[in-house]
Amino acid sequence: MKRITTFSLILLLLVPAMAIGADFDYAHYEALLKHHVRPAVKVDGISVNAVDYTSLARDAKNPGSDYSLLLRNLAAFYPASLKSREEKIAFWVNVYNIAALKTIVDHYPVDSIRSKKINWLGLPWNREAITVGGKEYSLGEIENDILLDTFKDLRIHFGINCASVSCADLRPEPYRAAILFKQLEEQGIRLLADPKKGMRIDRERNTVYLSQIFKFDKKHFDALGGGALNFSLPYLQSAEREMIQRGAFKVDYLDYDWKVNDSKNAR
Repeated sequence: MKRITTFSLILLLLVPAMAIGADFDYAHYEALLKHHVRPAVKVDGISVNAVDYTSLARDAKNPGSDYSLLLRNLAAFYPASLKSREEKIAFWVNVYNIAALKTIVDHYPVDSIRSKKINWLGLPWNREAITVGGKEYSLGEIENDILLDTFKDLRIHFGINCASVSCADLRPEPYRAAILFKQLEEQGIRLLADPKKGMRIDRERNTVYLSQIFKFDKKHFDALGGGALNFSLPYLQSAEREMIQRGAFKVDYLDYDWKVNDSKNAR
């Protein structure tokens, strides 16, 4: 066995755990969600896990808050150290959701992530939103280039939240590798059970109305999921699934509410 030299030992002590394959520490993110997310409130008559952006924006000014420490840790964390597919998907879904929160906080108060205060064209997806490992990333880059194009897993759509009422809900806990697919399955079931923003069957018109999430990424749902309706079937109640399988339903889309998922909008 080779003897560990003093120099090697010093290197081992200096190299942080995150550089040798450890997962990201989500403690600050978990605390942030616990303190600032209000589950199952109504905004525009739609059930949503709302965020107390007023208090979160206040925390952003405190360098010792969970919000500030989370962003600092992400800026210093190198995602190349993540090993498993599940670790990578969970990490980048969490990063997307944190970046969406940060986008709202950076410009707060705003009524929508598509506010002209954020991007004058109402298209915030390509603006740099968050720093990870010393590199800046946009929401569009995280969603498309990193998550969907790399992992080609459509369940990712159930996890990412664009800080809007009609998005799949912001989960009030971090995504974690060990339970990632269970979490995403629960998210899919919850979204599609909501007739206001997930799925509604109109038997008179022989039409299934789906979330526009399926329309926004139609090319991937068609190519990888056999179409949005086919992809949705495993997440439905058995009666709904059997009804759709027996019939010849058309697909249309529900209205999409871009209002920010802010708890102050709750009624």
